Amino acid sequence: MKILSLSGFIPEEICDTIRFIGYQGEEKISHYCGYAADYISQVLEDDSIDGAVFPKSCDSCRIMGSYLSNCKEKFLYQFGVPARQDGAAETYLAAEIQQYQKAVEGYYKVSITDIPQRIQKVNERNKELISLYENIENISYKFYLKSIHDMLQKPLYEQTVLSELPDKPANGKPIYLVGSFLSNTELAATIENAGMKIVGDNLTESKRLFSGPKLDPSNDIYMDIAAKILHNHLSPTQNNFRCILKNDLEEIKYKNVQGVIFATQKYCEPYDYLFSIYKKMLDEQGIPVLQVVMSNSTDNRKLEFAVEAFADIL
Repeated sequence: MKILSLSGFIPEEICDTIRFIGYQGEEKISHYCGYAADYISQVLEDDSIDGAVFPKSCDSCRIMGSYLSNCKEKFLYQFGVPARQDGAAETYLAAEIQQYQKAVEGYYKVSITDIPQRIQKVNERNKELISLYENIENISYKFYLKSIHDMLQKPLYEQTVLSELPDKPANGKPIYLVGSFLSNTELAATIENAGMKIVGDNLTESKRLFSGPKLDPSNDIYMDIAAKILHNHLSPTQNNFRCILKNDLEEIKYKNVQGVIFATQKYCEPYDYLFSIYKKMLDEQGIPVLQVVMSNSTDNRKLEFAVEAFADIL
């Protein structure tokens, strides 16, 4: 099976998926999140992809099922993701995860029996990623991010974390990076080339990937996976801006960040809403912030000008 997944809400512990990392497709809709539109394009156009799993976490994602509904020859599954993080939300998501497992088993005619082993593998991988992130200010963020993207394209049991990555200049201006999954990894290179260094982030494929609690395979696996997903470093789609701001500000202060770069995809409303509150918080702290809006996966030249100008004012 080769299932293309969208969002960190998709549980790796159930079965292997290929993480969507950006695609220049044909499905370009002027009022529609470009990141989600690229995902739809890859599902429809890439013959090597035989399945798609995605959440109902924002307006763009909620209507994706309609765009893909005529794709009868591929496995499709859409998660209902609760906006809350309480016990009722965990129970609901645990039931969704069980239904997802049954759907995969029914479509692919397989029996999934290795969830405890997959949980252990995720625990081990995340421990290594945490160690890498704790040293993030001393390594090239461009190579760090690329190595994670490459890793997420492999089956779980084949995923390895690079222990050694190129160093970054020690005298770069410390920057914190905010955003969703950074499909355009050239932004990281642009930031470093402009004389800045990324010392922390809240990206889906970085801190949010490994921020949840370590799971115990002997517990109720579905409830544990649901709790982990809902209590990872939060997404703005989860209706808890206060927690996001508190956690990020603590890290920003601890790492003596000089500026924040806030990367969003075009027409991504949850991050647009978050940005206005985020900027207010940073203004109160006297920390400059740059919002970078990417209209597609390869929108680079405009980014370079904006990032270079931001570096000059720090």
